[in-house]
Amino acid sequence: MKTLMVAATGFEIKNILKHFDLALPNHLETPTFDVLITGVGMTATAFALGRTLQPEKYNQVLNLGIAGSFNTSFSPGTLVQVSTETFAELGAEDRDQFLPIEALGFGESRLTAIPTQQPLSPPLPLAKGITVNKVHGHQPSIEAVKSRLAPDVESMEGAAVLYSCNQLNIPCIQVRAISNFVEPRNRENWKIELAIENLNDWAIRFLTNA
Repeated sequence: MKTLMVAATGFEIKNILKHFDLALPNHLETPTFDVLITGVGMTATAFALGRTLQPEKYNQVLNLGIAGSFNTSFSPGTLVQVSTETFAELGAEDRDQFLPIEALGFGESRLTAIPTQQPLSPPLPLAKGITVNKVHGHQPSIEAVKSRLAPDVESMEGAAVLYSCNQLNIPCIQVRAISNFVEPRNRENWKIELAIENLNDWAIRFLTNA
């Protein structure tokens, strides 16, 4: 069986594709690992994984991407392993209170990755993630979600990947490179190229066991 490498966009794994001399289709197979580009967001990610993820074919999923950091210890360029995820907006508003889907009795919003048999070596810092449809860029909403969920990082796909893997009992390694602190939107502070370079360098070593 093989690793399925999952990313929302080809841009986030561009150096990996170049290193292995791979083209950029949505689904690409190699002798040792496969690549799935899902598109941005939870819906696109869940749909793509629903068509592709097969427990008889893949023994683990490697989810790669960039993320915003709420945690000041995780500065731009830092790599983290996201081991837990929450669908941050899955629930209902009750005036000024948010009710997660668990409180409504309709499911689970908090997920923990099934660990692989072989932990990462050397290990990466562990991070608590939230998955959102709308990335945070307004201070009141930033403070609200920090108070409610105390996240380290946010992305737009992570929980959808974990949900899909957990449904099929497939281990998942989610590695995110921090591209920016979560703050009022300020593109001048973003370090996307640095994040992608660090993420891709790590993933190439992981995939080649270097």
